[in-house]
Amino acid sequence: MSALEWGDIPGQLDLLEAARTARDDGINQVEAHVDDWQRDAIDELIRLFAWRGIQFSANDIRPLLPDGIRPALVGARFLNASRTKQIRKVGYTPSTDKATHAHVVALWLGT
Repeated sequence: MSALEWGDIPGQLDLLEAARTARDDGINQVEAHVDDWQRDAIDELIRLFAWRGIQFSANDIRPLLPDGIRPALVGARFLNASRTKQIRKVGYTPSTDKATHAHVVALWLGT
């Protein structure tokens, strides 16, 4: 694929759709290979933080998770909570997970 020209909106939209498809495929793979207890542990913490009525991120959830939780599942469960209208994105903050090299993670608020 050649580089996109500035203003090539259809090409940019195609790339965005491809990125979303890749994200969703990755999430589906992670979700297919975990036990329900892992989903439940993350979901319960997301519900608790959402109920508190303050902004929170994966940075707040990660340290509270039991051993054995797949790190990739955390993002998948946040996306699920967002899609089911339990939380809404309100901003961004740097990740505190060393493996992510301070990339940004979403800030969330319960709905």
